[in-house]
Amino acid sequence: MAFYDNIPEGRSADGGEEEDLVFRYNREERLKSAPKIVQDYYAGRMNPTKGLFKVLVATKFNRFMLLTVALCFVVVLIVSFFGSRPSLATAAGFELELSAFSYDESVYAQVKIHALKKSLNDKNFGIEKIIEDKKAAAAAFSFYDADGQLCGKAQKSAFIEKNAFFLRTNSPDYDIIKVVADVEILGQKASLVSKVARKQ
Repeated sequence: MAFYDNIPEGRSADGGEEEDLVFRYNREERLKSAPKIVQDYYAGRMNPTKGLFKVLVATKFNRFMLLTVALCFVVVLIVSFFGSRPSLATAAGFELELSAFSYDESVYAQVKIHALKKSLNDKNFGIEKIIEDKKAAAAAFSFYDADGQLCGKAQKSAFIEKNAFFLRTNSPDYDIIKVVADVEILGQKASLVSKVARKQ
């Protein structure tokens, strides 16, 4: 038999009568000590801000957050447009651009070697002499799959021309996602990387 089995109902543990508790709730008294925003809400004096932009600039914190998001967006745009692009490089005054795409179960890659800028051409660069001597540009292409495994290699070269010219190759598509081209032109080297664009 447990100890509390002998305690009669309606009595406290010390033997006295248990009093009924009465809870009184007075809304007005409670609201007197509430913050002003709560008092305004219950009084119906709150006018919610309508409109997306008005809400975004309604409070000091909202304006700060909107400004922060806008600055982050601008930074991302600047980095994406002006940041380093691994598919572009310069060697011996020539601008190099690597591009690659997949079509009909093959991956095609090309390095475009842009024509010399006028400023370089005007400073006795000697492009005519280079063309006359049949100097060549060479590229070593490497094809990589999603696991980073080397799937194939190719070497291409072409004589330097006054206008833009290309070094092109292709490879069977073994789920190749990246092409690396190591280009050498007039004794200077540059390494280019490009993702493979998928064409339907």
